[in-house]
Amino acid sequence: MARRLRKHGRAALVAAMLLAPTRVAILAQAAPPTGDPLTRALEAEDKRNTAAASIAYREVLQGALTLGKTDGDRVALALLGLERVWVDAGQLDSIVPVVSRVLQLRPSDPTARSVQLRALVTMGRDVDAREAYMNWRRIAPNDAAPYREYARLLLQRGRALAADSVLAEAARYMGAAGALSGETAQLNIALQRWVPAAVAFRDALTDQPWLETAALFGLQRAPATVRDSIRTVLNADPARLGPRRLLSSLEFAWGEPRRAWSAISTLPPGDSTTGAWRGFAERAELNESWLVARDAWTAVLDKSGDLESQQRAADAALRAGDAAGALTLVRRKASGPNKGADSTRTRALLGLEIAALGELGRGDEAQQKLDDAARKLDPDTRAALARPLVGAWLRAGDVARARTAMQGSDLVDDDEMVGWLALYDGDLLTARKRLVRAASSRPELVDALGILARTRVETLPGLGEAFVLLAKRDSAGAAVRFTRLADSVGTAAPAFLAQAARLSPRAQAPALFERIVRDFPRSPEAPEALLAWARQLRDGGDKAGALSKLEQLLVDYTTSALAPQARRDLERLKGTVPPS
Repeated sequence: MARRLRKHGRAALVAAMLLAPTRVAILAQAAPPTGDPLTRALEAEDKRNTAAASIAYREVLQGALTLGKTDGDRVALALLGLERVWVDAGQLDSIVPVVSRVLQLRPSDPTARSVQLRALVTMGRDVDAREAYMNWRRIAPNDAAPYREYARLLLQRGRALAADSVLAEAARYMGAAGALSGETAQLNIALQRWVPAAVAFRDALTDQPWLETAALFGLQRAPATVRDSIRTVLNADPARLGPRRLLSSLEFAWGEPRRAWSAISTLPPGDSTTGAWRGFAERAELNESWLVARDAWTAVLDKSGDLESQQRAADAALRAGDAAGALTLVRRKASGPNKGADSTRTRALLGLEIAALGELGRGDEAQQKLDDAARKLDPDTRAALARPLVGAWLRAGDVARARTAMQGSDLVDDDEMVGWLALYDGDLLTARKRLVRAASSRPELVDALGILARTRVETLPGLGEAFVLLAKRDSAGAAVRFTRLADSVGTAAPAFLAQAARLSPRAQAPALFERIVRDFPRSPEAPEALLAWARQLRDGGDKAGALSKLEQLLVDYTTSALAPQARRDLERLKGTVPPS
């Protein structure tokens, strides 16, 4: 060895140092390798052959450190490869002497410094890790990497206070340490310093946008008491996309979709802003926040004028129950760079227009639209448009025209359509069977199912007439019909009376509430009647009467699911709970 060192000088020294450990003595017995050692190393690693991989990676390292031709990239690949295979083999301590020898030749090598620090911290050699960190700082006094790497490793080990000290040193020696704002933010999260974390993340997102996911994961756990402060930080001027998009995601996580939209809706216009609005709108759709989705898609439409955003804005409006808004959107004139041909756009929006007209009960207009476009529609498209048209006639209470529109379409087997027709005809057996399977959550369907669930009779023409009146928007007439039916439906009477009370003018509702409570005290509608009665009295200025009804509910129906609401209303009336 000594003779070789004298003969070949520093290059031999490098080779001797790298091949010294006994764990690779097998190399002396192996056949001479062929091919690129890095390729062999990767193939051996894939096969989980630790011994062969470590030998090949050391060969890569030896070649990369050849005097006068040092290859920093291959040094990094070799060190990281050795780290992986030795961690996998439970021999992480083997990397320490190898890295130490590399640092003798390349003292400022960032990969070698990172691997050394990572190994020492992982093995719990805290004194050695601290010394390695200090050495790195001395070698690279103007580099944030030593502080960042050491603080991150300490955080991963759960040593938040030690990491705090490291970042304090960074601030002392490097000024504001803006390059470390990401680590500072995560440290503040670990210490539950929520507002400083928000400040640090706001700074970090300017140059490190990939931290947005980490920021969302950390800040969404902030308690409600500090959320307004976080909002203030992320909403601060100047408005930037990263912090505002983070705040928007946080508001979604906190169950505030309207505030989520407010966070990014005021961003300065631009392509990146429009992209953020589009992404927000898609997320609002997934969350079924339809009113917010409508507003976001409308903002995209205002900017881009494309057909997709117009369709999705109108669809969101329909799903939110804003049929009038949906109709306005589909009839909006095209504008912007993507406006396309008006005729093409009109055909693409026809289904949504008919659906909006149907929701508004404007069946004649919807029928006329469909007839005008009939020559340009294929049979499948025309059949698909039959559903909103039938819905329009059903919501208008025009049973005959609904039946006519259903003929020749797949709707003759549709549970919701057949169920409504059966209910209007008074066929409760078919209506109950079909409507319970309907894929809809419309309020009128919920009301109908509630009534059907309480009565066991198979036919009741009067009930169908009541729902037809309701479809025709004759609430007072429907209320009278439900009240009369209550005398003939036995134990279902309180459900009919409760429906009548909801539809009746305010002056007539108390008599129905009183009848429910007096004649059917054991029914589930009795506590509901008392709560609704109390709130009507409260809104009318009769505080004493409202208190009396709430106290009656709490005494007579202690176990009712409505008791907590009644108790809160009672406390608020007495002035012991501030209005929310």
